[in-house]
Amino acid sequence: MSDTSLMDEIIENYGRETWDLVLTVYVNFYYSELEIMDLCARWVPRRTDLREKSFLLHHASDEIVHARLFQEGVERLGMPWHEIDHSRYRIDDIDQRFRKLYESDDELEVLIGLNLYSEGVLAMEELYQLGRNKPEYFYQFDRIEREERRHVAFGITVAKRLLAESEENKRRAVEHCKWYQEHLENYLEGELSQTIDWAVRAGFVTDDYIPRTRQRFRDTMGQLGLLEDDDAA
Repeated sequence: MSDTSLMDEIIENYGRETWDLVLTVYVNFYYSELEIMDLCARWVPRRTDLREKSFLLHHASDEIVHARLFQEGVERLGMPWHEIDHSRYRIDDIDQRFRKLYESDDELEVLIGLNLYSEGVLAMEELYQLGRNKPEYFYQFDRIEREERRHVAFGITVAKRLLAESEENKRRAVEHCKWYQEHLENYLEGELSQTIDWAVRAGFVTDDYIPRTRQRFRDTMGQLGLLEDDDAA
């Protein structure tokens, strides 16, 4: 099967809108990787612990590889990367979330918003589902998901150190967690709801995608003890 026939297969079996959705996934993952590289670079000079500096360097290095894999994934489907109108597929919410993190001077907010939420919950479930259900369309998503787990572990390690330093840090972290929990509900039930419904029907994701994502949030944030007892149950 040629690369072009994969693109044709998607359009023939699922429709042009589905092809647009596949490109939306790839384009937004690609630009997210660029944003994360910039975030890592911003925080390298601010950390004094050599191990924690190395976390950021490894994190950024992984994202360079992942960005290239996302480009390659589109090319393997039969679409030259440079021929895509990238602006057409960008999701405003993703840009806004990363802008919020880039402007923040609160490392706890960045760790929770980036390593735990954006990567550890939203990206992780999407990579997990697409990489297993449609690996022929979503190239190397299973590999990228495994490597993203490292970034979650980095975030948890540094966040635990910060939480142990003061009660104020713990209080602030809980507030950040609440903000992202509210964002998750608005995201799943609002902007993404119709897309998820379609993806379930097409077999791209499982019918428990939303509850799985919520549970992933509880599991991830629960590693830092940031949820109320009833949320963590």
